[in-house]
Amino acid sequence: MKPLSLSPDERAPMLDQLQDYLADELGMELGQFEVEFLLDQMIKTLGAKFYNQGLEDARVAILARMELATEVVYEMEQPLS
Repeated sequence: MKPLSLSPDERAPMLDQLQDYLADELGMELGQFEVEFLLDQMIKTLGAKFYNQGLEDARVAILARMELATEVVYEMEQPLS
C-alpha cells in the first residue's frame, strides 16, 4: 500500500483552512512551513485511522449488498419435484 498523501490541489486549501483555524480559534499565527509540518504530522498520526474506518465502512456496505444478493439467488431456486 502506498503512503497516505494529498495532491497539491487538495493540500493547498487544507493548509489555508488550518492556518485560518489556528489564527481565529487559538490565536496562533503560524507560518506556511509550520502549518505544512502540522498537516503532515496530522496525516501521519490520524490518516491511517480514518483510512481504516473508510475500509470498514466499505466492508460493511459490501457485506450488506452480498447478503441481499444471496437472498435474491435463493429466491431464484426452483422447487424440487
